[in-house]
Amino acid sequence: MTSFIYEGKEVRWVGTYTGSFAVIHQGRFYEQPFLEEVRALGLRGTYLDIGTNVGTHAVYFGLFCADRVIGFEPVPRFRARALQNIEANQLEGTVEVMPFGLAEASTSIPFDAAGPGTMLECRKLDDLLPDLTGVTFVKMDIEGNEPRALLGGREFFQRNRPVIAAEVLGSIDTLRDAAESIGYRLTGKVYPSAPESPMVELVPR
Repeated sequence: MTSFIYEGKEVRWVGTYTGSFAVIHQGRFYEQPFLEEVRALGLRGTYLDIGTNVGTHAVYFGLFCADRVIGFEPVPRFRARALQNIEANQLEGTVEVMPFGLAEASTSIPFDAAGPGTMLECRKLDDLLPDLTGVTFVKMDIEGNEPRALLGGREFFQRNRPVIAAEVLGSIDTLRDAAESIGYRLTGKVYPSAPESPMVELVPR
């Protein structure tokens, strides 16, 4: 287990991290500038972490930002590690991770990045959280499927009206069209993240 102190709290991580996640072993959060900018928004309530991966953002949100965090991670090995990290930081009562991806309909989609032939089970956000209120912030990092997730959450987003930070992978026009169709707009703000896949801000019109 790796740990470091951040703002007076010990943050614990299970296992070994490589690539972009290797900063964990250097005493920093993955995408820490992005996380700190989200925290600066001053939003409490419930956060959604769509594309939880190994739980780095969910842990930060649970420790420093939100009253509750709901993650979505359909890749079993990523979700298993996320749950380990949540438990290591005693966040079981604050953070949960659903074993689904999000799309505009209940479907399975190919995801070769998790292994050749891998299929991910996806659901509509409107079906998974039909009555949830109090959501103030949503992070979406799902490898180009952000527009599909938006379209599957039309009622959810109209009911909660959270700030959204969504990755742009491919044409931003597709994301813009999906956002507009659910009553959202791009503000022009770009959050600090990997330059090849910027995170842009969406807010209700």
